[in-house]
Amino acid sequence: MALLSIFILGPILLVFVGAFKGDTGWGFENFHRYWAVPSMRKGLWNALKAGAITTFFTTLIGLPTAYIMTRYRFPGHRLFQVLLTLPLIMPPFIGAFSMVVMLGRNGMVTNLLRDLLGFGLAEGFVRPSLMSVVFVQTTHLWPLIYLNTSASLSKIDPSLEEGARNLGASGLQLFSRITFPLALPGYVAGAFLTFVWSLSDIGSPIMLSFGNYAPSQAFWELVRVEGVVEYASVICVILTLISIASLILVNRFVGMKEYATVRVGASSSMIVKRAGRRLSAGFCALLLAVIAVSTLPHVGTFIIAFAKLPRYGSWVLRGLNMEGWAKVLGRGDTQHLVINSLLYSSMAAAVDVVLGALIGYILVRKRFAGKSALDIISVMPLAVPGVVIALGYLFLFSPRLPGTTFRLSSFWFILVIAYSMRRLPYSVRSSHAVLQQVHVSLEEAAQNLGATRLRTLLKITFPLMSAGLIAGGTMSFITAFTEVSTSLMVQPLHGPFGVHARPITLGIYSEIQRGAGGYAPAGALGVIQIMTAAVCFYLANKVVGEGGELSVGVG
Repeated sequence: MALLSIFILGPILLVFVGAFKGDTGWGFENFHRYWAVPSMRKGLWNALKAGAITTFFTTLIGLPTAYIMTRYRFPGHRLFQVLLTLPLIMPPFIGAFSMVVMLGRNGMVTNLLRDLLGFGLAEGFVRPSLMSVVFVQTTHLWPLIYLNTSASLSKIDPSLEEGARNLGASGLQLFSRITFPLALPGYVAGAFLTFVWSLSDIGSPIMLSFGNYAPSQAFWELVRVEGVVEYASVICVILTLISIASLILVNRFVGMKEYATVRVGASSSMIVKRAGRRLSAGFCALLLAVIAVSTLPHVGTFIIAFAKLPRYGSWVLRGLNMEGWAKVLGRGDTQHLVINSLLYSSMAAAVDVVLGALIGYILVRKRFAGKSALDIISVMPLAVPGVVIALGYLFLFSPRLPGTTFRLSSFWFILVIAYSMRRLPYSVRSSHAVLQQVHVSLEEAAQNLGATRLRTLLKITFPLMSAGLIAGGTMSFITAFTEVSTSLMVQPLHGPFGVHARPITLGIYSEIQRGAGGYAPAGALGVIQIMTAAVCFYLANKVVGEGGELSVGVG
């Protein structure tokens, strides 16, 4: 609790101080000034609408996908396990930028449809609008619902569904009355993460030039010379309170029922079916359609990295372009980007796995006075925009070291701390959701047979939590590897291998900001991120997904 208080509550508390401390003292002066600005009110309302609409659309995609992938086997199943997770690993800035390249006013797909079919939108399919932000967020975030729900579905006792079938239940009735209620903890965890992620998204509205969006407004108020920093603090306080209220509602809703089953180790072969030819063709067509739309940013990133972009009004590429790779691999200031990010993200993921397992176990198995506070604090980093958490870390570590001119904020390990605390909720929620389905009687039986509490944890509890731990660790690594806001604000000067301390995402953002000359290098760095994340997800499925079960999830 003390560790979380220092590295999570500490930075956020500094933001609260900035929000409630005005020119005339403590109070709501900054809130009154903020609420008096129409664009700020509109930005907050847009963020709330985007969160709700994005959660709805991600559910429409993620829930059926999770059921198909956990209940059926068909040709290409293992390949789909990897492909379906790719949307989550797109770097926020270049992902949204790639959507503009593909579906914007002069996008390749937009121009292709205009030439081949004779129609097209004057401003493109992706434009500076709320629904475009929702579209980009949906294509990026729906795997959160899919992964979380899949983790819960894979842990359901097969005998419960088999018993329902023997009593005449089937199809939608079986799913709505037996399967989905038992998988509810995972789905709710995914829906909550989707909502708060959308609520604090900065990259999509910035790259789509959609200004009336609360998190991006907070970012611009921080970086603009004429910006009002107090407005940024007020925005983040409001978003944090909304997220905490949502978390309380989720916990109350899930806590009303019992989801644990005794036969956690039962074979999944009892409920997994091998789809016939027609059903397999239908599943593949549906999943390919979802993947085709969701991976448009990936396709755009590869095009930016390897090809010369079409001229205005055309969709035809102008040939191969390797200048971006030459700049990335040939410049000294970019060669360390990948190594730095791999090191930072690996260390952050290791910290998250250890802390996530301990916190998840405490939340599910222990009762104490500060339990609700621990739960809220451990999930709070996802409720606050990353730029404000980063700003809080700058305030927290900005004092000079005694007797020197150095500041702690200038050293690379601050990024490791920021990454780990920022992504800790993934490991906590995944461990929490999986452990809810591990019945306590399994641990009690081991202790009755003479096992100590520590041996029970190591031999019984943690192995049954392995799916959640690897899921949370994988998510922590990938999201840290593609993190932009923290990397953008916390820019260390002293790296682990010399003066080069920048992470890869900061390099991507810097290249995009350079204009057309930096698009190719940014695309090359984005390709490196995509391939790294794909390998990580594949290995995670290989290690945990025995028997074809998808185990990489966040719930």
